[in-house]
Amino acid sequence: MRLANLRFFAITILTAAVVVTSLPQSHVLAATEYFTDEEIDFIREAQGISLRVPAIIQLANIRFVYLGMKEKTKEDKALEKRIAELHVEMTANRNAKTPAQTSKGPSLPPIFGIPIPLPKKDKDKPEIDAAPYLTDLNRTELLKGYVQAIEEIKSDIDDAYREKQDVREALEKFLKFCETSNQSLRRFQAKDKSELETLEEARSSTQEALESAEDALKIVPRTEKVSHP
Repeated sequence: MRLANLRFFAITILTAAVVVTSLPQSHVLAATEYFTDEEIDFIREAQGISLRVPAIIQLANIRFVYLGMKEKTKEDKALEKRIAELHVEMTANRNAKTPAQTSKGPSLPPIFGIPIPLPKKDKDKPEIDAAPYLTDLNRTELLKGYVQAIEEIKSDIDDAYREKQDVREALEKFLKFCETSNQSLRRFQAKDKSELETLEEARSSTQEALESAEDALKIVPRTEKVSHP
């Protein structure tokens, strides 16, 4: 049965998400089993619902690329490059020398006794090429990652709505994405039982999200554009 309004849309989402305390201008991610560490950082970089939803849609789209369901676009290549950059940054942070081993150089005042190096200028950063990064995942895992992206978007829209943010633009983008995804998922052919079960889950999640977004858009007022004289 279709959901009647955005409030019910929100309640339904919360039953599938981990209940956590919201932080200002940032939403804590729900379950992230099928997102890489770099993808989680990529999502956290997108502050505000207007950036968060497109960011997660990109992560869902890239899975369709690896599943052979769509051609790779320049946006997909840009995502791969950003993920590669985040991987380098995370690796550098893990391999950072301890304070006793750090060579002398400019640094900011210490916090809790730990010296914080000054960030390098952009010109000092080596150029990092885009590279495929989901090649270790099988088709079932890629589909599960897509489902996770759908659930994360619903959770973020719900959080933003409860915080009285304008969610109409995010809902419109999500609706359009679900419509396109529905068509792609109908054409996708599962190769085994595991893929078939996950494919059915993906189709069901997408259809439910599509219908909920359609009903929510009937409730959320349109954003009035300011006209200049």
